[in-house]
Amino acid sequence: MKTLLRLLIPFALLLTVTACSDHSPSTASQTEQSIRAILETQVAEWNRGDIPAFMETYVKTDQLRFASGGTAQRGWQTTLERYQTRYPTPEAMGRLAFEELEIQILSPEWAEVHGRYRLYREGDYTDATGLFTLLMQNTPDGWKILHDHTSAATN
Repeated sequence: MKTLLRLLIPFALLLTVTACSDHSPSTASQTEQSIRAILETQVAEWNRGDIPAFMETYVKTDQLRFASGGTAQRGWQTTLERYQTRYPTPEAMGRLAFEELEIQILSPEWAEVHGRYRLYREGDYTDATGLFTLLMQNTPDGWKILHDHTSAATN
């Protein structure tokens, strides 16, 4: 009986792991397309000057973590207010573009995104660029950003 159990337990574990992992190429590709669409939505909303709509791509909880400029803060409302303070006008916001996107699907619930942002601005504002890392969570409302670490490049 013990021999039978020793044989069945690893087999049962293997079946469980196999059944729980849904990383087929088509699923990963669909997930990546969904995440790219969310990032395109972010760019479009930013370029319309609509920070609240831009923020709809983030989880609306106090668990949201945003790190930039040597500080980190938590919460959707706090992050919204930070964006509104730092970018009070369309001129300050400029035109956003994302480049060098790398999307890594970690599981059916989690994905990591690396990329570069560019802000093209005119007038009293200079262009800006930097790198970002996003941890995205597949929520009941779709893929949302849970952690955002953005760094500015020095000119």
